[in-house]
Amino acid sequence: MSQNNKKPGEIKYPHLFSELRIGNFTVRNRLMQTAHAKGFHAASGLTNNRDIYYQAERAKGGIGLIVTGARHAHPNSTGPNRCLARGNRQEMIERDAEMVRAVHAFGGRIIAQIIHFGPQGRSGALDDYRELWAPSTMKSPAYNEWAREMTREQMREVSEYFAQTALNAKEAGFDGVELHYSHGYLHQQFLSFVYNKRTDEYGGTLDNIVRFPIETMQAVRDAVGPDFVVGVRVSMDECTVGGMKADMATQMTCKLVETGLIDYVSATAGTYAAHADQIPPGDYAENWLVEDGARLRQAVKAIRDIPVFIVGHIVDPAKADELVAAGAADMIAMTRTQIADPEFCNKLLEGREDEINHCIRCNQACIARLMAGNAISCVVNPAAGREQRFGSHTRKPADQPGKWLVVGGGPAGMRAALELAQRGHAVRLVEAADKLGGQLNLAAMLPRRHKFAFIPRDLERQLRKAGVEISLNTRLSADQVVAAGADGVIIATGSTPLKTAFTSTRPAVDRVPGTEQDNVLSVVEVLSGSAQPGKRVVIFDEDGGRYALGTAEYLLDRGHEVHLVSRFISLAPNLVLTLDLPVNYRHVFAKGLRYTLNSWVRRIEGNQAQIFNLFTDQDDAVLEADSFIIAAGHRSVDDLYRQLQGRVERLYCIGDARLPRPLQDSIYEAMLAGRELLDDPSRFIEQGELEGFDRQWRETLGAR
Repeated sequence: MSQNNKKPGEIKYPHLFSELRIGNFTVRNRLMQTAHAKGFHAASGLTNNRDIYYQAERAKGGIGLIVTGARHAHPNSTGPNRCLARGNRQEMIERDAEMVRAVHAFGGRIIAQIIHFGPQGRSGALDDYRELWAPSTMKSPAYNEWAREMTREQMREVSEYFAQTALNAKEAGFDGVELHYSHGYLHQQFLSFVYNKRTDEYGGTLDNIVRFPIETMQAVRDAVGPDFVVGVRVSMDECTVGGMKADMATQMTCKLVETGLIDYVSATAGTYAAHADQIPPGDYAENWLVEDGARLRQAVKAIRDIPVFIVGHIVDPAKADELVAAGAADMIAMTRTQIADPEFCNKLLEGREDEINHCIRCNQACIARLMAGNAISCVVNPAAGREQRFGSHTRKPADQPGKWLVVGGGPAGMRAALELAQRGHAVRLVEAADKLGGQLNLAAMLPRRHKFAFIPRDLERQLRKAGVEISLNTRLSADQVVAAGADGVIIATGSTPLKTAFTSTRPAVDRVPGTEQDNVLSVVEVLSGSAQPGKRVVIFDEDGGRYALGTAEYLLDRGHEVHLVSRFISLAPNLVLTLDLPVNYRHVFAKGLRYTLNSWVRRIEGNQAQIFNLFTDQDDAVLEADSFIIAAGHRSVDDLYRQLQGRVERLYCIGDARLPRPLQDSIYEAMLAGRELLDDPSRFIEQGELEGFDRQWRETLGAR
């Protein structure tokens, strides 16, 4: 193809947009989405509309290869709850066939991942109780349950179930299957000297630990035949003390490749003892696994010329193109990138990089929702997991394009303004500050949270491209808003921090005595620079996340002595769900953070704060400090909204101005407001509504 006929992305990223042969099929580019649990199967364990529309949206967006979330292959494989697919069930075939057709209709390829959770499930996850299996009797790192050492007969049975599940996938039309041999699940534990303590022919040596995984590979290959693609996903690094590192993992993987039974290797890292390494938060360095992956690919290629896929916080397309060009990997996984923006591939290809919504690696609405028992979504893409209801095909032009005014340029106001403009309205966005982004600009100042600045940057680019009129350093009164004569008004004026030290553990106390003192500050005042804390600082944490702990580290980095008092039973417990707890603990402990748990402040007098134990209600230590910082909630700034009620016919209040909540809530609400659905009773998605199966995707999505 001549340069004149090439699209911008093919010229700028020629290697990334080159085809790849995998076994007996070809992928249109080198961009993929690796398997990731989505929690779409709570209703029945079967593929449903939620799956179909989610995968089709990304195939429409130009992705080369999709690997489904792990599907159970055996009844004793449970997982955390009822959220994963049961791939061994015959009913899956017709359901999966529709999902495959949807992906193929838009030019993508799709592989089914097969798993046995082994000890990483819960015995009571389903409607009965199922014992957990492992290579050796052990306690699960995931749920602290005992797992039983498998017998040879049980191992043979698991291999047979894998074979049947693979056969189901082949019958459904999948392009291949991937055997999940990583992340601490059953087969990876056999491949681990940490967890495999067997003394028979399945443990003790490298040749022995690969024996059962190879037996499963052989059973699968015998079932599906020589021409169906079979791949494996392996952990290059267990990321635990005494665990397998990249050199040994490469040797182990080469043993699997030498069998000639597999068509590709997908490399990742981590186990449940190092859960954050599986889905790294933004605290991790970009490209942290690529050097190990390049060495693995070289070793694999020396045995057989099969593709090697790599993950590892790869977010820059230029770097991804470089990795393919250098032969470091054959396929680049950008999984959360394409949760955040399912059109990522097409935008790269068509030279529309200024329209990309970048993943901020916060884990707040993807893995955190899953760990709480919900289906995944995304902070920056509220349609994720809800594509049937809010996917790209559902954004309809306004029936009557009009003139809208949005007051407030934080994330909610920006997103609402963009939705309105994309639907054909003329939009003016007014912001009182000298820049857009609101409190996201402060969040991005916290240690290793710089990616939060992607949201206002991305939205501002798109707003200007969409022709939205942006007025900074502008405050409007209620009379001025009315005088503007807009057809609709959205108020997104945000919130202001509370310094009352109110805690829900002592709801009768509206304000802690002494919090009105000048040396009592808010997180916002500290980060914005409007107040300067003294050398010794005490932070009162009613938040339980990065809001308080990140501020503590921010101050430690600037030479302050910091003591954090938390009403929670552990330090920043909300970080368990977002997987950034271990990395943040490492940083704050190394930097000298002192903390007191299960406690709160009784009163502040001068430079002293009386602390008490929340369980005994007894006074405890008296802490001395130059400054006290309250991280205990915000109140809405909704005065303008209240003044406009009854004076503007089409009036919405969104984001923190409506009610201070997590970021994903505000951006979702902004999407609804921008689509003029916020006051529509049909806005609610009823339980199970997205998990039906009606085969209507082709007509709905406009597929050929």
